[in-house]
Amino acid sequence: MCILEIKFLVILGILIGLKRANAVTCYKCDLLDKMCYDPFKKTGDKIAKCYPGSCYKFKSSSVTRRGCQTKNETKYECANDVFDGVSGLLCSCKENLCNNALPVGSSITIMAAAMINNIFLR
Repeated sequence: MCILEIKFLVILGILIGLKRANAVTCYKCDLLDKMCYDPFKKTGDKIAKCYPGSCYKFKSSSVTRRGCQTKNETKYECANDVFDGVSGLLCSCKENLCNNALPVGSSITIMAAAMINNIFLR
């Protein structure tokens, strides 16, 4: 093996290691899985690694989904959004297993902002 091949393999190994270091672990389940709904039952079989990215939780009146997204969030944030044609609240976060539930303070603030938005900006 020549020096050039060895250097290439070393650089490739470093890049793969850096990509794995940016991984976050998220709960992953979809609308067909009743275990995904709140109150959420944390189980080991509903865990996925996201490379790179962040976790999300989408909640509407009829659907709850959790999983990975390619958007690389640096903080916890929620916004009204449309997911597969359904309107609801999409929350993103970057810590491991952070998409298990919405923090109470955040959900109250988000709901109040959504209500104000709907009342005054229509």
